[in-house]
Amino acid sequence: MTYSPTRKPTTLLLGDSPLSPLLRELERIDLTLLRYYYRLKPLHDRFLPWLLSEDEVEARLLHPAGRPHWVAANQVPSLAAEVQSTTSDKLTALIDRFELTDFERDSLLLGLLPHFDSRYHELFSVIQGGSLDPLPSFSLSLALFCHSDGERRAQQASFLHQAPLIACQLLAIDENKKNLSWSQTRFITDSSIYHFLLGHDYLAPTLASWVEWLPPPAIPFFPTCLKEALAEVLLTEDNEPHPVVLLRGTPGSNRANAVAAIFASENRDTLMVDIDNGDEHDDRSLLSHMKSLLRETRMRAAGIVIRNLQSRLEKKTPLLEGLSSLFSQPGLRIVCLIEPYGPPAWLKKTPTLQLDMPALTPEEKAQLLTDCLPAPGLPETDLISLSQRYTFNPQSLPLILREAALYRRQRDPMDILQPGDLRKALNLRAQQNFGRLAQRITPVRTLNDLLVSDDLMKQLKEILAAIRYRERVLADGFKDKVGYGVGISALFYGDSGTGKTMAAEVLASTLGVDLIKVDLSTVINKYIGETEKNLSHIFDLAEQDAGILFFDEADALFGKRSETKDAHDRHANIEVAYLLQRLENYPGLVILSTNNRSHLDSAFNRRFTFITRFTYPDETLRIKMWQEIWPKNIKLSSEVDFNQLAQSAHITGANIRNIALMASFFAAEQGSEAVGQHHIDTALARELAKNGRLVL
Repeated sequence: MTYSPTRKPTTLLLGDSPLSPLLRELERIDLTLLRYYYRLKPLHDRFLPWLLSEDEVEARLLHPAGRPHWVAANQVPSLAAEVQSTTSDKLTALIDRFELTDFERDSLLLGLLPHFDSRYHELFSVIQGGSLDPLPSFSLSLALFCHSDGERRAQQASFLHQAPLIACQLLAIDENKKNLSWSQTRFITDSSIYHFLLGHDYLAPTLASWVEWLPPPAIPFFPTCLKEALAEVLLTEDNEPHPVVLLRGTPGSNRANAVAAIFASENRDTLMVDIDNGDEHDDRSLLSHMKSLLRETRMRAAGIVIRNLQSRLEKKTPLLEGLSSLFSQPGLRIVCLIEPYGPPAWLKKTPTLQLDMPALTPEEKAQLLTDCLPAPGLPETDLISLSQRYTFNPQSLPLILREAALYRRQRDPMDILQPGDLRKALNLRAQQNFGRLAQRITPVRTLNDLLVSDDLMKQLKEILAAIRYRERVLADGFKDKVGYGVGISALFYGDSGTGKTMAAEVLASTLGVDLIKVDLSTVINKYIGETEKNLSHIFDLAEQDAGILFFDEADALFGKRSETKDAHDRHANIEVAYLLQRLENYPGLVILSTNNRSHLDSAFNRRFTFITRFTYPDETLRIKMWQEIWPKNIKLSSEVDFNQLAQSAHITGANIRNIALMASFFAAEQGSEAVGQHHIDTALARELAKNGRLVL
C-alpha cells in the first residue's frame, strides 16, 4: 500500500473483515465504560438516551455482538463467514510494533472512542463530574482497567514520558488542563492512530512541507549489492533496535529512490524527510515532529529516509543529541543520506553503519536503457557510449525518454527514435547550474577544424580513447589493482594562443558534451576555506554533469606550494592538495591549462593522466592555417601569398585568426571586393605590435 496524497481516503467500511478485530475490541472498551457509568449513576444521576441500558450492557458482556452498540448490525457480516488475515489486523500489528501491554492497549482504545463517535465527549464529562472534561483522564483509565490499588499504582508507569504511549506520541495530551493533578491529565489517542487503523493515507498538515510518502519507483531498479548490505540490518522482520544507515553519495545519485525500491521489494513503504526544510522549527519543535514521523514509520513497519541532516548540523544546533535518543527505538528502519565531504554525523546512543552508494556501471545503465527503450531500440554500441557519457538513473530515465520522443517528433514524426534524439534529452537533463563559478560552452568546432601537428593530434585522440574505454578497462580488474587515482585528467601547457582552449572545446565536441570553463575570478576567495568550498561545489556539480571540466590559467589557483609561514599559506597548500584528491577520483575528464608548466606544483606531474604541450605551429602548419581560416563568403585577392605569410612571422593560430578578421574589416571599410595582400600586411603589423614585435 502506497501513501500518495492523490489517493482518495478509505471510508469506514464496517463490513470489511479487516476491521472486525478492531470492532470487537472497541465493543469491549465501550461495555467496560458503560458498566462504570451505571455504577456511578447515583453520583451524577444523569441518563444519556443514546447509550445501551444497564441490562443490555450486562447481556452483551456475556454474549458480545462483535461491534460497538453504535454500529448497526447490518453493517457487519457474519463473523463465521469471515476469513481473517493476520497481516490485515492493524490493531494487532500496532500493539506488537510498540510492544504495548494490555493496559496500554486498552488506554489507547479508550482514547479512540471520540474519534468514532463524538457523543463520547458528553459521556466522559458526565463520568468525570464536569461539563468541561470531554476527554478521558489517566485516572479514569486506571479505574476502568485495573482491579486493585496495587495494580493501579503499578500501571501509572504506563503514562510516564519514557513509556510508549507518551514517548511515541500515541496519546495526545490536553495541555490546557495544566492546573490539574497529574492523574487528572486528559488525553486522546492521536488522530494518526485512528487513520492508520482505518487504512487511511494521512500525515499531519504541519508535516506536509518537508515530508512525503515516496511512491514506488516507476522503474524498480536498485543495485543488488546495496540490498545485500541492508538485508541484515534493516530488512529483517524482528522488532529489535536497528542501526542507522548513513548512505554516502553525491546529490543526484538516486539514493532515496534506490532505498525506496529496496523497501518496496520487501512490501514496505518509505517516508522521505527533508530535515532542512523544517528550518522554521526550533530544535525542540523539530524533535517533537520527528517523534511523530518515527511513530508513523514504526506503526507501518515502513522505512524512513532523512535528507540534509548534515546541512542542519552545520548550523551548530544540539539536534543530533536528541535525534540519537529517538533513533534508538525498536523497529525503526532509518537511512540518512550524507555527502562525501560534509560534517560527520555520529550518534552517541545508536549504532551507525556507513555505506557508499554504488554507482551504476555503464553496462548496468546500458541494460537499463535497453529495458526501457521502445522497440526497436538503439544499437548496443550507442547505448554503451551514452551510458559512459551521461548521468541518468531509474528515477530520471522515464522523463528523459519522453523528452527524447518529443525531439524525435520535432525532427521527423514518422521516424523511429535515433541516438541523436536521446542525446539531446540526456544532455539537457545532465546540465547543472554552476552559477557564477563556471561558464557553460556549447562546442561548435570539431576535430576537422583543429589544425595542429600530427603528434599533438595523436595525443588528443589518446585522451579520447582513455575516456571511451576507461570503464571497460577498470572493470577488467584495474580498479582493484589501482585502488584510487582512476580519474582521467590532462594538463595542457604552452604559450598563449597555441590552441589549448580550442583543443578542450574540440574534445567536448567529439564526445558530444559541453565544455564547463571554470571562472577563477569567482572561485578564488581571500577568506580561509572559501576557495576550497567553491572547488568542492564545482566538482560535486560536475560529477553529475556530462561536460568536460576545464580550468584555464590554472596556475593562478594551483601554483607551487609555498613554505608555510601563516594560516593563509597553510590553507593555500590545502587547496592544492584538495584539487589533487578530487582529480584522482573525478569520473569524467578534467583539463587544466597553463601558459607555463613550471608554475604548477610538481605534485601534479605524476597525478595527471596526460600532459600535453602546445607549441607554435611550424611553417607547413602555418601555411595550412592561413589557407583554412577564411570563410567561403570572404573573397581573397589572387596576389595573396600564403607561403610568404607563413615565412614572414612565427605566430600562433590565434594570431592568424585575429589577422584574418582584422584584414576583412579593413577591406570592407575600403569597399574592396576582395581581401588583398596589403590588408593582411597591415593587420599583421597591428597584431605583432600588440606584443612589441616587428614583421621579420
